[in-house]
Amino acid sequence: MSRKLFKTLGYILSALTFAGFSASHAVQPTMAYVENLKIDLIFDDAGSFKNDRAAVMIANQGIAQFAMINPDGEILFTADEINDLDSGVTAYRNDNLWGIVDRNGKIILQPTYPKIQSFKQGYAAFIKDGSWGFLNTSGQEVIPAKYDKVGVFSQGLAGFRVNDQWGYLNTEGEEVIKAQFDEIHIFSEQRAAFRVGEEWGYIDAEGKQLITPAFAQSRVFREGYAAVFVDGKWGYIDKEGDWLIRPQFDQAKAFGEGFAVIKQNGLYGFIDSSGEIVVKPYFDDAWNFREGLARVEKNAKVGYINTEGQIEIEPEYVWAYSFSDGLAVITYNYRQYGYINRQGEVVIEPQFEHAQPFNEGLAAIKIRNKWGYISKD
Repeated sequence: MSRKLFKTLGYILSALTFAGFSASHAVQPTMAYVENLKIDLIFDDAGSFKNDRAAVMIANQGIAQFAMINPDGEILFTADEINDLDSGVTAYRNDNLWGIVDRNGKIILQPTYPKIQSFKQGYAAFIKDGSWGFLNTSGQEVIPAKYDKVGVFSQGLAGFRVNDQWGYLNTEGEEVIKAQFDEIHIFSEQRAAFRVGEEWGYIDAEGKQLITPAFAQSRVFREGYAAVFVDGKWGYIDKEGDWLIRPQFDQAKAFGEGFAVIKQNGLYGFIDSSGEIVVKPYFDDAWNFREGLARVEKNAKVGYINTEGQIEIEPEYVWAYSFSDGLAVITYNYRQYGYINRQGEVVIEPQFEHAQPFNEGLAAIKIRNKWGYISKD
């Protein structure tokens, strides 16, 4: 990794004179030496990059203004609020109304509705006259606002509620599964959990009941299995409703990279996709595997284990994030944050007031109360 030092020499004032801001209100740069600085320390908050776009916040006389930037730090669009940037378009708010803007800052829909939710699979829920419907990425009302509440699209279906009952509709607005459930989850792996009365079961995309309601709680399927709660304990079922491992855990998280975190007798361990406990409960806390390593906490210190259950990086940090883009954020004292690689080597010295994981080669970091971005190279 390059150790070349980049000096923040300042920021051209006009670059920050974006829509609605005069030069006198432009943000003043924070002067600092930062390794591999890619985007200057000028923001009051900063999110991760997704699809070459990130949302940032700039406080103007105590009022938050949000902006969309590209990897060069260019401000493409500003608004009072911006939704997540997972899609090619996003919803934004100015004053009390929401509109839609594309990833280049081109307005697709002027602020029109009291609320537009995030886009999922090309559709976003909107509210009009107290009822909910869906917009497409062109801002058209493809599903009229006539529902008491709606969910998000997942695998081509979204939940809707009428008269306190839930069903599912498709992207054409057809109610393919009639409203009949007291509560539902999103579709995942061609299954969706539903509740009738006090018990949960699962249906397929045609509404056929595949797993009879028998659980006090249920979660979505991940990697072929779902955690369910029976008689005060968690276990896992497969997509046919057969037990992978019978209820015996105090907590059970979703599968990820072939493993799931479980809690038993106050301690955390891991099971694999065969239902075997491959890491006996030992840790005070644990998180899912990311990039082949899982965060674990013991005696208030965080480290990492590998898929064999062996300690790969000793617990020595007071806090750490999961690995992303091959690096993980760590801190020894909550005052200075840096980055380690998969071997546990410090590759970016702890020096930041806060730091976010790398994503798409960039990471948001905070110095002297301002956020900017560094690159891995």
